[in-house]
Amino acid sequence: MNSQRQKIKQLQKLTPQQLLLMRLLQMPVTTLEQRIKEEVERNPMLELEKKDPDSYSSTEDSGETAEAYDSEEMSDFKDTDSDDFYEDDDYNYRERLERDRNVEEHRIDPSEGTSFAESLLRQIRLRNLSAEQQTICEEIIGSIDGSGYLGRDLQLIANDLAFRSGIDVSDKTMEEMLAEIQSCEPAGVGARSLQECLSLQLHRKNNDDTYTKLAKEIVDNHFNQLSNKHYSSLMTSLKINEATLNGALKEIRRLNPKPGWGREEENRGAAYIVPDFVVRREGGILSMTLNSRNLPQLHISDAYSEMQKELSELNNLSGEQKKTLQFINDKGNEAQWLLDTLAQRERTMTATMSAILKWQTRYFLSGDSVDLKPMRLRDIALETGYDESTISRVVNQKYVQCDFGTILLKDLFAKAVKNDQGDVMATNAVKEALQNIVDNEDKRNPLTDDSLAQQMEEKGYKLSRRTVAKYRELLGIPVARLRKELK
Repeated sequence: MNSQRQKIKQLQKLTPQQLLLMRLLQMPVTTLEQRIKEEVERNPMLELEKKDPDSYSSTEDSGETAEAYDSEEMSDFKDTDSDDFYEDDDYNYRERLERDRNVEEHRIDPSEGTSFAESLLRQIRLRNLSAEQQTICEEIIGSIDGSGYLGRDLQLIANDLAFRSGIDVSDKTMEEMLAEIQSCEPAGVGARSLQECLSLQLHRKNNDDTYTKLAKEIVDNHFNQLSNKHYSSLMTSLKINEATLNGALKEIRRLNPKPGWGREEENRGAAYIVPDFVVRREGGILSMTLNSRNLPQLHISDAYSEMQKELSELNNLSGEQKKTLQFINDKGNEAQWLLDTLAQRERTMTATMSAILKWQTRYFLSGDSVDLKPMRLRDIALETGYDESTISRVVNQKYVQCDFGTILLKDLFAKAVKNDQGDVMATNAVKEALQNIVDNEDKRNPLTDDSLAQQMEEKGYKLSRRTVAKYRELLGIPVARLRKELK
């Protein structure tokens, strides 16, 4: 027999204004500008007024917004427990937030132009192909990714053609139509693997010199040895010397492994990074401003406010007047929410960046990654009093412009390692030191992870071979065998 029970639960729900604040916080300045314009079009109670073009920020260079920091007043974190920096919880938390399906993704919309796929379609339409063959080619082109590779199996594409268009296509015909596409520009397009991509480009070359012939032979028949840099084995198999092999490798290195990459960008407008913060350095003093140059000022419409006042003073409202008043009240509340939320966003952004600037003063003064101090979301959350999720939203997809370049704000957050003196240093400095060692190594005899660990220890970073391997992988540096080069 079913029984009913009463249960008391304590739930925390976000108000509409809190939800709006979270959305606005994670928007970079360019997206926020677009969002404000959309709100003005949607809500008649809002009016847009362009700001004075001479003003760079909605906030003055005073008080908390543009607080100056003197490098001499910065502490060296002597009282900080360095073991706290090794906890990964807040970084996992940040990554989880960034993968949250509720987090909106903001992209810069490209200007109008001919896409890579459209370029291929135009070339195919100039060929002497039947209507059915054109349809098959169009279906194949639809499966070519931005790098120029065919991302799906031809059999699956043929199945789609049979299902959507009622066209039954044989494997031979699919291969023939793919060959038509692969004969288009750029060379290598429509390849199903790197080997096929390089082979298509080599066989498109008009010159037939010794090195080109050898390059074709290597790519077509010895690709596994090439990809694994088994140069000695290659020279033995092909019965050639090192100089001849090097000439063939130069031909291969001239090829484009991603023939489609950059083709979309050729017809797009330039995508500029607009910083959300601007940090200026004068001597040993730093000042910060929130970049609001392009953000329009908003205010409540005077005309609608007057109409609202007049209708509110009437005693006997008609049905239509009641609807009008209700509409104005609703839109007025939404408009006021937006204005209040924008002001709160500005305060939150300013407080967060001020805390980051205070923590990383030495780095912003020098521009040297060695001066970048370990910093976590938790540190800035404690400094500002905000939740870690709020800090994560503030730094996500935001940039800061300073004297030595424009930096992704998220890159300022780094975990820590200890050097042999016991000093706590950001992992960015460790990565930079490792990258420098690899850049300056003898490429004929690249350093193993054990050797890299020894070199790092000489520079003051006592790391295990396993840790060095981890940082090497994070930097995208291959193992020693794959870094080997001929003279």
